[in-house]
Amino acid sequence: MPSKKVPLVESSIKVKVQKTQARFKRIREVKKPDTGIGEFFFLLDITALNKDVYIPVSIASGKKPTGFIYAISGTTQGDIATTAISVSGDGVSQLTVGTIVYAKIPVTKVATFRLLIETRGKIGNEYNVLITQINYKQDTGDARYGKFLEALPSKSVRFT
Repeated sequence: MPSKKVPLVESSIKVKVQKTQARFKRIREVKKPDTGIGEFFFLLDITALNKDVYIPVSIASGKKPTGFIYAISGTTQGDIATTAISVSGDGVSQLTVGTIVYAKIPVTKVATFRLLIETRGKIGNEYNVLITQINYKQDTGDARYGKFLEALPSKSVRFT
């Protein structure tokens, strides 16, 4: 029996990693082991290829409907401390639908997203952050999200 070929789903966005940075800060604790804070920075250019695109201006480490989903990996478990996201670009605007803020990227335009993810971890271990998914819509009235699934890794940092 011949196998069926499944057509490839073409993404409606192009993502270019402009820059990633990672650094470590030691937090001295009184009568406790020191803690480490890792700061992971991403500068991403996202282009709408064939139609206007709407990306939620939010970030999470879970499977919630959010713009950017990431995972922390390392030699031991790390915890999220804080996250921050901002967006800019020629013709890029923001709109709120319900409780979700979207960045509207007009077709062929580029939006630059700045993501800062801070994690807590143990001294002596190495950590990095991996953006595992970017969700977007081509119509804010549609309940379904398109998904960009190419993993985008940060640099690794050792908490010394």
